[in-house]
Amino acid sequence: MRFLPLIVVFVLTGCASPEIRPLRPFEIATAPYHYTVSETIVGSLMYEGGCLLFLDEDRTRHLLPVWPTGTKFEESLVTFHPPAKAEERLVIGEEIRMDGQAVDWSQIESAEFAPFHQQCGAQPFYVSNVTPAN
Repeated sequence: MRFLPLIVVFVLTGCASPEIRPLRPFEIATAPYHYTVSETIVGSLMYEGGCLLFLDEDRTRHLLPVWPTGTKFEESLVTFHPPAKAEERLVIGEEIRMDGQAVDWSQIESAEFAPFHQQCGAQPFYVSNVTPAN
């Protein structure tokens, strides 16, 4: 009888739907490199609410950059890793030009991106290239 509450807890946890986990500090969205460039946007990176976001220069559009696999984010520095090219370092707040393709959340099928969708909410943008805006 004294094991009944323990059994109930195990059964209920097995039936519960998995919750979307919170993002880890400095976690960024990465995916295989996308070669398609349909937009070029000037703006800057910002880190808010545990999300690395891109804000365009008009301050009207927030995007969630989806970086090529191998890109890293530490402290206030993003190390952009394009395939077969030298890595480029970007600083939060620095004005940059970002080339790539905006997509809808419905086009990203992986459950890997669910925490980004829930916590960040901004429209995903596959980054193909970045350069200083000057």
